[in-house]
Amino acid sequence: MLFAFRTECLATNLQCQPISDRLLPLGRFGLAVAATLLFAAVASAAETYDLTSAIKPGQSQTVRTAVEVKGDLKLNSDGKEVTTVPMLVKADLQYTERFLAIKADGTLRAARRYEKAEVAIQIKNSELKQNLREERRLIVVQHKGEESCLFSPVGPLSRDELELIDSPGSSTVLATILPGKKVAIDETWTLDHQTIARLLGLEAVSEQDIVAKLTKVEESVAVFSLDGKVTGAVGGISSEIDLHAKANFDLKKQTVTWLAMQYQEKRAIGHAQPGYNATIRVRTIAEPTGLIPELANDALSKLPLEAKPENTLLEFQAEQAGVNLAHDRRWRVMVDRMDSAILRFIDRGDLIAQCNINRLPPLPKDKPLTLTAFQKSVETTLAKNGGQVSEAAQETTKDDGKLLRVTVAGTASEIPIQWFYYHLTDSQNRRASVVITLESKLMERYPALDRELISGLLLLDTPSTKDEGKEPIPAKSEANLSSTSKGQKSALKKK
Repeated sequence: MLFAFRTECLATNLQCQPISDRLLPLGRFGLAVAATLLFAAVASAAETYDLTSAIKPGQSQTVRTAVEVKGDLKLNSDGKEVTTVPMLVKADLQYTERFLAIKADGTLRAARRYEKAEVAIQIKNSELKQNLREERRLIVVQHKGEESCLFSPVGPLSRDELELIDSPGSSTVLATILPGKKVAIDETWTLDHQTIARLLGLEAVSEQDIVAKLTKVEESVAVFSLDGKVTGAVGGISSEIDLHAKANFDLKKQTVTWLAMQYQEKRAIGHAQPGYNATIRVRTIAEPTGLIPELANDALSKLPLEAKPENTLLEFQAEQAGVNLAHDRRWRVMVDRMDSAILRFIDRGDLIAQCNINRLPPLPKDKPLTLTAFQKSVETTLAKNGGQVSEAAQETTKDDGKLLRVTVAGTASEIPIQWFYYHLTDSQNRRASVVITLESKLMERYPALDRELISGLLLLDTPSTKDEGKEPIPAKSEANLSSTSKGQKSALKKK
């Protein structure tokens, strides 16, 4: 600048003013420019972006979620040695979702119509494919308080169907991972335990240090990350997670349109579920859309849209044994074979009860099993346990069948046990025996556990008819049911 000024003076043969006088205005100008640039830089650095979701009740979006789980399944079938087998799970979910209710207290309800819901499971050399039945593709999602639930308002889901659609990275959780305010680039925020649990498909979170951070803004898209560790549980089974995720927030549409998560999870072995060490990848894409007929008011108005106990039952159907059972979600199927099934009732990780269902051949209609004969066979079966019959009753079922019930109190492995023996004969002479085993001290917590299960039991025709005309002795069932608050492994034996 100074060299250019001097050259100009010599060339025009002008008498130059003192250089100091000439430089003074330029110096002031330079300071002004510098101040302006500095202000602009500060203003730019402090620029904020409103990361608040604008989703409201009545709005709809199309969603696609892809999940991949790769790692080792942990098994403990004999209760002693843990073995591992490689597993690979790939799920693809596509649906249209309409928000029905969004409240300030965190309550959310949405209805979904699934166009696609399928999974391929490969465990060692075995491969299995599952999907959501066409008649169950209407699903309601409800978040209320600490509870989250998915159910079909048109009928019970199977356990496999529920686990298929209950995936991490749920679209109903995307709005809750936002700060709900204006933030600047590199600014961070934290998420509460409940949000993290729903994002990762956990039932509870005990510890977590997840930090969300706005990393950049490109055109109208704000990109933010989620990183940290989580300790939580599903059904009382502990889980440890190391999470890394990114998400896109459309500043114009004011909604999260993309989420990608990758995390390592170590899940312990439960009473009715294997554990695993796996890397999990989740991709969720959401895009606002118009209302579809299946989710319109006319289609939903007469359906139960609230997650009440009677609407959230699961369905277990053993085709070979000819048994259909609508049951509480805490019952888990352990054995499903030709003529019998075994279920366990798991509550917050504790083994509470076991149920043995055995299909029986029909008896001659003129020689039905009497309550007296049934009670005698039960007493004989449990004689060595010192069992005492506390109740024996007979009643007619809603389909004009006959239900015999014998309640026995005794001990197994020095633990006081309550047995509920049932013999069911339906109106078509199809029969089954049901034995429910429960620790006596738990009777007050689960007073109607047996009756609730029996009320959802239906007998179906089996592929082959067995008519031996002989009355089998009720199955022996001994149990050591240890209900520990910390979810420690309980021993349950069937002899």
